[in-house]
Amino acid sequence: MLNAGPINRFLVAVTLVIGVLASVSAYAEQARILIVHSYHEDLPWAEQCNDGMMSVFADTHRLKHVYLDTKRLPASQFPDQVQKAMGTFHQFQPDVVMLGDDNALRLLGPTISEIGTPIVYFGINNNPRNYFEVMPKNVIGIIERVPLFPWVRHLRLIAPEAKNIHVIMDDSHTSKAIVKVTFADRKSIIFDNSTIRYTIIASWSEWQRTVLEAGPDDIFIMPTFHALKNDAGENIPNDTVAYWTSTNSPVPIFTLQDYAVGDTGAVGAFTLHGMEHGRIAALLVNGILEGKDFPELSLLAKQKGTFYFNKKQLQRFGLTLPRHIEMQTIYR
Repeated sequence: MLNAGPINRFLVAVTLVIGVLASVSAYAEQARILIVHSYHEDLPWAEQCNDGMMSVFADTHRLKHVYLDTKRLPASQFPDQVQKAMGTFHQFQPDVVMLGDDNALRLLGPTISEIGTPIVYFGINNNPRNYFEVMPKNVIGIIERVPLFPWVRHLRLIAPEAKNIHVIMDDSHTSKAIVKVTFADRKSIIFDNSTIRYTIIASWSEWQRTVLEAGPDDIFIMPTFHALKNDAGENIPNDTVAYWTSTNSPVPIFTLQDYAVGDTGAVGAFTLHGMEHGRIAALLVNGILEGKDFPELSLLAKQKGTFYFNKKQLQRFGLTLPRHIEMQTIYR
């Protein structure tokens, strides 16, 4: 009778080799997706978008992330970031490229689209057509429409005496897109019996001065505050901005980011969550990989806002939520 030990070991070894080869083959066949974010990896919006993508992709594709970090880096360094991103693009040779937020689409969209690689954009505040001479047929995505006016309508119910609303924003491409799309380049508008004006602020010291000198302002809304820099050109962390602004403002502070709401942060936020943007963008990618036509994939994402409030901050300013808003609120 033959000794079964060596035979069994041989069969096990063969099985392992076959398994490894099959795994390598499957990995090689996975689609390659390059995901380029305009901002930095730790920004909650970018994290939310990534979570949304992973809820769709799981382990089905090979993913590579690039972060341009354009909120913290000066514009003079953008060309270097673009060069690095294109280096990764050529090395990775993706099947589809995902471009998150306006700077990524503006800086990389025209070049990559001309190469012929399909592009899916997400989190875009401006009109995507503004970034191309002619809108390419291999570019598709979803737009992030900042819910500023719906937010004002809700705030007027929460603070009916608020007649002067001041929108303060950092000096970033996103802020300028909000001004162009929302304000149509007007300095102020009358909406829902309130005067809404905006100020774009470049420096941290100017931001502080604006908050301290609230004057006739009844409410501050800060949609973007991630690109503020001190006199040395150093970026001011998001939590520092939220804490200082909340602590020192004589009027309630509201925002569009859920992570800025808290005991030492904003009173409330009306948020379009990044996870939904990432999820829908990932579904578009899968549609492209399945061979569907771009016109067939075109869709307008249903963007429903979510309320976030902080009870301590509401009490501080004597604000009470209407019942229908309270029923939808997540407290931070």
